Amino acid sequence: MTLATLVNVLKSTQNAVCQTAAAKLMLLHENSLDYDLHLRNANLSSMQIEHIAAAIQAIHSQGGPALHSVSLSYNKVSDQVMVSLVKRLPPTVTEVGLVQCGLSDLGGEALLAWAFGATKLQILCVEQNAFSQPLRAKFSALRQRRPGLLVVV
Repeated sequence: MTLATLVNVLKSTQNAVCQTAAAKLMLLHENSLDYDLHLRNANLSSMQIEHIAAAIQAIHSQGGPALHSVSLSYNKVSDQVMVSLVKRLPPTVTEVGLVQCGLSDLGGEALLAWAFGATKLQILCVEQNAFSQPLRAKFSALRQRRPGLLVVV
């Protein structure tokens, strides 16, 4: 699958950050092997994030380019959306940015469970969320268990 579905979803948001991301994706060649998706401070709704996640999942399941780096930092990401999002992130992801997204322990636990199984993950930035101290300790344990993984919490 090409990136056309994701491009269309991004364009449908009608905001500048997503328009810029869509334009960058359109510049990729049809045979591109990978892509990044940085949507920092895009003021995305939960529904828009769900649509973006579904497009990412479709690209992967249909053998499209591999998603490497994804950032939704500075967007309000509900815990329920995070639970759904981690189910849709492909195993190709190497970097995740979810800084100051308003996540609490429910979303953080879902992300943590995903991160433990994400063998290609190299960078996880989740600072400035509403995580409890015990959950922060679990993220630190992830860092200790996987020395090549940078976790910022």
